[in-house]
Amino acid sequence: MKLFNDQALNAISAMDSVDASYCNKLEQRFAHMGISSKVASDAICTLAQEDAVPQSGSWAATPAMFKGIFARKAKSQKAQSTQNIALDELLSSPEVLAAE
Repeated sequence: MKLFNDQALNAISAMDSVDASYCNKLEQRFAHMGISSKVASDAICTLAQEDAVPQSGSWAATPAMFKGIFARKAKSQKAQSTQNIALDELLSSPEVLAAE
């Protein structure tokens, strides 16, 4: 089923191959989501007019983007836990209790 009208197809044909491929995939997604032909075609024309087709991969998170984040978070949680224990020990020390 072709969802895009002639105006949208002309806009896609004027794009480079990467952008055109992205927009052709959008046609399948729009159809699956039940978006009307006019709305889908208008969206493609707007993307083309505004040169707003996302760059390849800029919209997709990959596991490599998160490499090291979880390890750093775990370290910071451990450091926070150690810091909390040290603070609790300090507050319960005889010197602090005597100063109250």
